[in-house]
Amino acid sequence: MANMWEQTEELAKRHEQAGGAWLKLVNDGDTAVVVFLGEPHPREVVFHEGKYVLYDEKLRAQGHKPSLRVALNVALFDTREVKVLEMGVAVFKDVRQLRAKYGLEKWAFEVKRRGAAKDPKTTYSLLPERQLTPEEASAFQALRLHNLAKLYAAEAEEDGAPPTAESPRAAPVDVAAAQALAAQLKSLPREAVDRFLQHFGVQRIRDVPATRGEEARGFVQSLVARYAPPEDSADVDPFAG
Repeated sequence: MANMWEQTEELAKRHEQAGGAWLKLVNDGDTAVVVFLGEPHPREVVFHEGKYVLYDEKLRAQGHKPSLRVALNVALFDTREVKVLEMGVAVFKDVRQLRAKYGLEKWAFEVKRRGAAKDPKTTYSLLPERQLTPEEASAFQALRLHNLAKLYAAEAEEDGAPPTAESPRAAPVDVAAAQALAAQLKSLPREAVDRFLQHFGVQRIRDVPATRGEEARGFVQSLVARYAPPEDSADVDPFAG
């Protein structure tokens, strides 16, 4: 009898996760086995009225301090259904460590929620579940991913938030902000600049919407961390005295 209860509970969790774009690990202890896919999508946000909202100048003026949230496409290992997993800085650091040690494209990982529903301090533990075969890895990498920028923009519009990059009414960032972004991006490879432009759906840095200014600064920081050479990697003259 107990075994049937466990089987039914597992089926209930699968149905709860099905439908919609988000990976729903609702309660403390909920788990899923996933394969990480694609690029991260960082956002500076504030936890306000039971949900995360994009940090902007109005919230800054009210004294709110932003936190970083990062979204990633993940595929459920059993069904290969692509979902979106959102996480904080601490969990993203764990993902980076897993990426460096194992290679995200080569493994399936168990994600376990630690925190009650709507608890802003919720975190996730990550453990390697099993290594993928070359055929499995290729199949997962070929899956169609969610456009994370558009997904969040659509969610914001549903909540009545200000227009985003997808809306022509959005005013661009001010000149000083655009120059600051450009100064950092100029030190990076062209690939990084292209990623930035594609992420925000613009052709020029100065066209980034003001409503996404904080997000742009966070995204540039993530690109710097990924593409900028380490400080101690400068060429050293081997013949110097």
